[in-house]
Amino acid sequence: MKKNKKKKLVAAACLALLAAAAGTFAWINSQDQRINRVKTAAIKDGSVSVEENWNPKPIVPGTDATKEVAVTNSGNTPVFVRVSYEEVLKHLTEKGAVTNRSTSWKVNEKPTLSDDIPVEYDGEKYTDKGSGYVDVTAKVKDSAAAALPTGVKVYAKGSVTKDPVTGDENTTFSYSAFFEYATGKYQAMETDVSVESGNTVEAKIEDWDFVMSRAEYLVYKGGYSNTATNWAASSLEGASTEATAAKSSLLGSAGKKYDVDYNYTLAGLGLSTLPAPTPATAADQVPVANAEKKGVQADKAALGVSGIKVEYGADMITTVALAKDKWAYNKEDGYFYFTSPVVSGATTPQLLKKLIFTNDIGTEYTNATYDLIVKMEAIQATKEALTDSTGWNLTGADGSETKKITTYLDGQAAS
Repeated sequence: MKKNKKKKLVAAACLALLAAAAGTFAWINSQDQRINRVKTAAIKDGSVSVEENWNPKPIVPGTDATKEVAVTNSGNTPVFVRVSYEEVLKHLTEKGAVTNRSTSWKVNEKPTLSDDIPVEYDGEKYTDKGSGYVDVTAKVKDSAAAALPTGVKVYAKGSVTKDPVTGDENTTFSYSAFFEYATGKYQAMETDVSVESGNTVEAKIEDWDFVMSRAEYLVYKGGYSNTATNWAASSLEGASTEATAAKSSLLGSAGKKYDVDYNYTLAGLGLSTLPAPTPATAADQVPVANAEKKGVQADKAALGVSGIKVEYGADMITTVALAKDKWAYNKEDGYFYFTSPVVSGATTPQLLKKLIFTNDIGTEYTNATYDLIVKMEAIQATKEALTDSTGWNLTGADGSETKKITTYLDGQAAS
């Protein structure tokens, strides 16, 4: 095949960011593409794209978020399309385990990924004037009768009643202690605070005296770690030299897509190397029928739990019985192939329907952020494009899944 007739690829990638607990989940779109003019038509820049209907929600066990993904061809030539994933899971190194420290947390002058993270505390629940709690910090001393460290706050409420028969005075008292490490930001503490004196029927609680006999500050030791996975080797240039070398789309790069920043460089991820492409082969991760809910790779690898699943669409088929206008997963290369050419103006059936947050999600996901990168590659719907070294280079052995898909697509190719 002449060089000027070799077709190049267009890819669109959609990147979803979701964070557990108090975090957010946003979806951004990214594209990598190469354009090669041919005599009849070319796949123009952006003409084949991932279409989505995304309703971001925080990760809450037993819930789901609408995430509908399909591929649209707005160009003027039929194309074959395939889709795969890259993933990044940012999770607490100690998987949600809490460590007590004798000193309060403070921001490192040169923050790193592995810095301890303060266990956040809802201090506003007690500082709010309508809470019924009163600031008694100035009336609390430590076990050596010294004032509390700067930033430690104690809020309390209580009263003293007198038994009309016995004359005994009974004190009721509750409190909350926490550390304010920045304005309006609080670190959880474990403390023992008791009433020392001043608790009489007539006295207000802010006039009582207290003693704090124990003060420990709660952190997530070791900060964060990242686990990245790449389901399939990209045939496109990646978003950086490192991404291209790792045969990934966005892993290995940093940038800003649709007002969302991402950093998947080695330094940003805290990794020594980028992951090699690893097709999913586990039954729990490979859809073989309509509307199945199947797991992803990153959380199982990092946390040992399949808490995040994808609900697939109703047009799924296996390589055993290929049919037109379906999605089929190839365990050998990690791509979902659409089994028919996508003609000009057409949109494929939905590959993804939802993200499912299962009841298996526990403390391991505390403060976690999950990024799902849905990467799509499109190529002209010709026989040569499927097997050429500058195309998809699908050269599977006889009887292999790759060979079955190639043969089936070859039968529908334009030439």
